[in-house]
Amino acid sequence: MNRWRCLLLILVCLSQMSCAALLTEQVYVLIDRPVSEKMTFHGEIYSLPERANVRKVVLLGSGKIRNIEVHVRDKRNQWEPAKKVPGGIEFPFEIPLIAKTDAIKIIKHSMTGAGRIETIQFYTVADKGD
Repeated sequence: MNRWRCLLLILVCLSQMSCAALLTEQVYVLIDRPVSEKMTFHGEIYSLPERANVRKVVLLGSGKIRNIEVHVRDKRNQWEPAKKVPGGIEFPFEIPLIAKTDAIKIIKHSMTGAGRIETIQFYTVADKGD
């Protein structure tokens, strides 16, 4: 019986430590690389020179836009849907992501509003040593 108490105590301690690790606030760092922009028939593509672990994207612009979709390019150079924002947004607007990518495509559907995206910022999570 004493073994079970010890095991239970260890499990409680481990769960408390793992919960504490999950609840710590993440510090985001701007990926300081040039972002190129390309207009296509299917949306606007914002590219980094190389793949990075993207955890957050910040859209900068003016006005208000509505009804956008965010797609990320995977390692096979295919576009995968990441987020859909059906409501109206004001700038700056943060979109949380978890992706290893070098490009984001933003598709603005009809009736998107009277705003425009001027630039995009890619963020990653800071290392614990920083």
